[in-house]
Amino acid sequence: MKEHVNSSPFVQSEFLNLFTQNISSNSVVINDHLELNGGVVTQLGDRNLIDYRPTPFISNKDVEKFNISKLQFDSLSYFQVVEIEKLLNYQSFKVTKSDVGVFLLLPDNYDDYVNNLSKKKRHELRRKKRIFQDENLDGTLVESSSVESFKIFIDQHKLSQGEKGDFMNQEMENYFAQLLSLKGWKLYTLNSSIGVLSSAFVYESQQGCYLYNSSKNPKFDKLNPGIVLVDLIIQHLITKQIFYFDFLKGTERYKYDFGGTSHQLYDVEII
Repeated sequence: MKEHVNSSPFVQSEFLNLFTQNISSNSVVINDHLELNGGVVTQLGDRNLIDYRPTPFISNKDVEKFNISKLQFDSLSYFQVVEIEKLLNYQSFKVTKSDVGVFLLLPDNYDDYVNNLSKKKRHELRRKKRIFQDENLDGTLVESSSVESFKIFIDQHKLSQGEKGDFMNQEMENYFAQLLSLKGWKLYTLNSSIGVLSSAFVYESQQGCYLYNSSKNPKFDKLNPGIVLVDLIIQHLITKQIFYFDFLKGTERYKYDFGGTSHQLYDVEII
């Protein structure tokens, strides 16, 4: 997982710089991704927006220099917890299981991917795809960073029920617009004869694709547009010889139905 995390967009300075503008006037930024406020060190940015963290390298000299009394970290992989523990002298080192990510290693061809699914999951995927195919909508996968595609993604997101719909306020819309301007970020859309049915906001590198957010037109939920879109993305990534597809934080059932594997993350408090 080390290479997987260190290749993610969330450890890149370009991404982390989006959060420096929102720090408190009383805070100090340390090592480009840590925030010191009132003697307590935390990571920059809301954990709900950042799925992986850079390893928070901080030395005993830094602790003395900045008069640090406590360090509180979230969303760390196990290898990072081990690395931090070796770096510092401490009185208390508390590790707690927190969020869980889900990722999928991709084989060399799509047939192998499908055959590697359990019989039940394979049958369910085919059933849901058949429901969509029976409508003869000519569904196609499209990559885009256009203003039009972004607007559709935002508008569909706002149509979602509950917290998902409330999440996409003006501040979040501006944030996603900034993300889309960064290298590697883009939208995959499921286009059809009746318009865009679903969108996936992703970061993609030569190694992997990270599914950061998604939206769909709720009028067509019975056609499983989100499932069809993810399946098309997986097919596309395999043809590009990309190694993994990361669903990121959250243990929604559909991620495991696609064959995903859990990735436990941890919170750490150091005194």
